[in-house]
Amino acid sequence: MILRLAVLAATVLATAAPRPLARTVQLQSFQTPSGNIACMADDMDEDGRWELRCDVGERDWRGGRAGSDCDLDSGDALGLRATGRPYWVCHGDTILRSGPVLGYGSTWRVGAFTCTCDRAGVTCRNRAQHGFFVSRASYRLF
Repeated sequence: MILRLAVLAATVLATAAPRPLARTVQLQSFQTPSGNIACMADDMDEDGRWELRCDVGERDWRGGRAGSDCDLDSGDALGLRATGRPYWVCHGDTILRSGPVLGYGSTWRVGAFTCTCDRAGVTCRNRAQHGFFVSRASYRLF
């Protein structure tokens, strides 16, 4: 019995020991007044580089595939890095209805990204001026 108590106490102490802190991740996000488009930028990249992702809920278009190795959802979320062209995101979650509302006619800036929200849709660009326009009715990559 004493041996069992000693093993139990050692197990409790080992699991209660402080663990190293995980890397802090910064998130910045917004959603349109309709809630149909939401964008989030994060610095989850190991190099501390920011990435942007925008999801579109209801849409009248069909987006591209994220790649042949994507076994999750794609075609409804676009991604963008600080430089380079936009890409279709392979994802198993959604960021819709997250973040504060960005009013029509407003601009949101974080890291290398600038997004403008108007009644026609959302336009996001990176510092290389690549980006996308998304709305319920259409999308355009540039």
